[in-house]
Amino acid sequence: MSLHVKMVWQIVTFIGIIFGFFRIVGACSICASLSPTLCDEMGAADFAVLAEYIGTPEVAPGIKDPEAYKSSFKIRKIFKGSDKISDGTPVRVLFFPSESARAGDHYLIHGNWIDSDDQTARVIRWTTPIAMSAKATDYLQRMWSLPKDEPQRLLEAMPYLESGDPMLRRDSFDEFGKAPYEVLEQLKPQLDKQTLIAKINNPQTEPNIRKLCYTLLTICGTQDELPFLKSKLKEEHQQADESLPAIIACYLSLAGAEGLPLIEQTFLLQGEADQERRAGAAITALRFHGQEASVIEREQIAQVFLRMLQKPTLGARILSDLARWEQWSAVDQVSAMFMNAEEDHLWVREPAIRYLLACPTESARNQIPKLEAIDALAVRNGRRFALPSKSKPILSNGEDQTSIASSMQRQPSSIKQGPEKLAQALNISDQKEQLWEQGFETQQTNRWRYGILLVISLLFMVLLGWLLIRKQPQSF
Repeated sequence: MSLHVKMVWQIVTFIGIIFGFFRIVGACSICASLSPTLCDEMGAADFAVLAEYIGTPEVAPGIKDPEAYKSSFKIRKIFKGSDKISDGTPVRVLFFPSESARAGDHYLIHGNWIDSDDQTARVIRWTTPIAMSAKATDYLQRMWSLPKDEPQRLLEAMPYLESGDPMLRRDSFDEFGKAPYEVLEQLKPQLDKQTLIAKINNPQTEPNIRKLCYTLLTICGTQDELPFLKSKLKEEHQQADESLPAIIACYLSLAGAEGLPLIEQTFLLQGEADQERRAGAAITALRFHGQEASVIEREQIAQVFLRMLQKPTLGARILSDLARWEQWSAVDQVSAMFMNAEEDHLWVREPAIRYLLACPTESARNQIPKLEAIDALAVRNGRRFALPSKSKPILSNGEDQTSIASSMQRQPSSIKQGPEKLAQALNISDQKEQLWEQGFETQQTNRWRYGILLVISLLFMVLLGWLLIRKQPQSF
């Protein structure tokens, strides 16, 4: 492998890490997915070590060997892979030290087995080192030693939610975000609702932590907190803040079914300019309770969702839930939604057809050919992401389709959803759920995002090529 090719590979890898970082921290704090925790990344690697930074060489112009540019480290602690490496083993890594980096600093480094350049042996490729303070090292050692899905793990992480180290704040939050809901419930004896309320009211509290506090208040709160939550609902309704889904979920957990009319009237029936965002927050919270089906009966949530079909742009967002909960009484309304869609609202046709394809009733089956005659493309696109169906949907050639491939399958409601429940309570929805809810508009948005990333990547590659063809070699 030539020097230029190796340099390109290393720099492209570095760029990929940078893009990945900004994708994690640049998205909203509660978004499509949580970032892997430090322990997750260690578990996925073949090796994980704490290494002491020795130094980075100064390379004279004209040196072409990429190994000459690598920084030196010495292993001081092995978290994973002790059967292949030992304490004190030297490690050389392509590393771009910051101005504050000093010899003796400690870094977390992951390693993976790869084939050597000549394909004759297996070697360890070390990844970019992660700076670790003494406090971060102590945190990592504690978390690595604890089993998954144990409340003790969250108790260890809790003090770091307000750490001065951004990495520890983010990682401890992700530990909570990934924990099964039943594990969170075991924290109830250690939770103090007054402390949670104080953090919620503190303007310095990060949005991430504020949402988590609402979720924990769901576990330890009582109806005594309902006036407080009503005041927060009023504030957030006016501001349409990103904490709104968590507040609504918390309010309904404490108010029960008696709180449904307030949420429906305030967030789902109003015709305000920012209705879509407020309604989306309410849908997320109601979906959480519909999936959990413990505090409020699912049937009661379903009735609220059925009334939302009167507004097609909102109704289309909950058709996947109605289908998942086997609520098949809306066939006529959904068919009308498909037929009456026009202009900017044509996207509702795809979630509508998916609902009808999943419906096992004869009336739904009879609607498919009629709707296909109106918009064959929407029907075809709907089939691509169809939910599992107990019926045999009719294909365009009149034959039965015995199964519908689905990327949207969910567990039965009687099974606790684990991390998915917390994710929904905190307004985390996965990409496939967004496709269901937002249809064609979401797909178009994703295409724009990928296109922008592609253009930026190409610009980096052009700049990189220009640097590599310069006559004077550049030192790292």
